[in-house]
Amino acid sequence: MRKQMKHGLVAISLTALMACAGSDKTAQEPSQADMPPPPATTTQPTMTESKPTMDPKPIDTELGGGTGAGMDTSTQTTQQQQAPAAPPTVQLTDAEIVKVTTTANNGEIQMAELAKKTAVTPDVKNYAAMMLTQHRDMEQKGKAIASKAKITPADNDQAAALQTDVTTTITELKTQKGKNFDKAYMESQVKTHREVLDVIDNKLLPAAQNGELKAQLGDARSHVASHLAKAQEIQAKLEAAPANPPAKKPAKGKTKTPTTNPNPNQKPVAPVQ
Repeated sequence: MRKQMKHGLVAISLTALMACAGSDKTAQEPSQADMPPPPATTTQPTMTESKPTMDPKPIDTELGGGTGAGMDTSTQTTQQQQAPAAPPTVQLTDAEIVKVTTTANNGEIQMAELAKKTAVTPDVKNYAAMMLTQHRDMEQKGKAIASKAKITPADNDQAAALQTDVTTTITELKTQKGKNFDKAYMESQVKTHREVLDVIDNKLLPAAQNGELKAQLGDARSHVASHLAKAQEIQAKLEAAPANPPAKKPAKGKTKTPTTNPNPNQKPVAPVQ
């Protein structure tokens, strides 16, 4: 009996301890209703990291920054050293200058002789006669100076080029007739005298060493410039003139009306005496 009571008391004591422990735990842990609500979470936008676009051909800032300029200075220097140099200008000698002037004068003489025989326009014929007179005179003066200074004409590329032009021009002029020849001849004179002026100014006068030869070149230049101006004047007249001038009308009172027999088979009747 006492054992049973003892066991009952122990059980009651354990039950009371467990109840106390439960109440303490409940007091320590607040209810869900008493807990404050969790803070609202803000959704942050996702940032996309942008990557710089790379130029497939890097820029070489040391060499001035061109696209794809990957060449170093040593390569550029080598290329510059390998570039072909311009050929030096060869100055003509006095002997070569005399050959050039002789070729120019004789070429003008040959073309003028052809024009004097073939031209039909009075202005062109007179111009050709002037070319014959003045270029023969210049050639004689040139020969006298060369003989005095003991200068023998020497072949050169400039003289050969002039001779080729003269030969080609004469061949072309021989295919022309009448006013077509006149126009072609004056056109060739404008072209030739422009070229000769350029040669005198840039090659002959700067290179001439003999004083008399240099003076004669200056005199020749004046003549060539005058010839060019006259040739341009005549050329302009030929271009302005009509290709086919109108036919001349017969003078009044001189027109004769031919008598015709209305019947070609009828014999004319003799007049009555």
